Amino acid sequence: MKKRGNYIFFQITADKNLSLFYLIYILNFVIVTYNLLVEGGACYLVTKHGIEIRRYLAWRKKVRGKTIPIRLHEIIYVGLVMLWSKMGKPPLNRAIHEYIVRKQYKEELMSGDLFQKLISEIKETPCEDKTGYYLANSRETLSQKDLEQLSKEKELIVQELVTNNKIERYQTIFKFCEFYQTWALAKKSVQAEDITRQGNFEIHSELPLKIK
Repeated sequence: MKKRGNYIFFQITADKNLSLFYLIYILNFVIVTYNLLVEGGACYLVTKHGIEIRRYLAWRKKVRGKTIPIRLHEIIYVGLVMLWSKMGKPPLNRAIHEYIVRKQYKEELMSGDLFQKLISEIKETPCEDKTGYYLANSRETLSQKDLEQLSKEKELIVQELVTNNKIERYQTIFKFCEFYQTWALAKKSVQAEDITRQGNFEIHSELPLKIK
């Protein structure tokens, strides 16, 4: 096994007693899953997350038409989904409670660092004509004005997240995730009616974690 950057590659030697096709199938599954989770924004253990998580991560990378607030709400939802999955998929209220009491809540959300990371990554891909920024995964372009609005929305969201009151934290996380869920399900509903996209791995009518 070799690792280059965030990707892993295997050098395959087929055993006489094991079908080469079967071996390739297994290794391809491991490689695709690993690379998908890395590109999703964090290196999570493959064994920790099921197919619904991998399908969602693939979908969220490619989906187009996210509004500026939704791009930030998505960060919160993804973090909650990953924690929920690693906890063994407990009831939503338990997952949110754990999410808001962790030290990462202050270090990443209250500080705005996670949101700023997204903004910084977008700034790394300017268009050739310098009029905006190209998002390769979704094949979209954000304008300078969009990026300015993203920074403003970040500040507004952080203001709501900055509280030591656990009830307020819970309500805020629930609200932002609910906003994101409403947008995502509406987008998925439209995609489900597109016959050219039916059968795609990432196209699925549900989100992995229901906010209700």
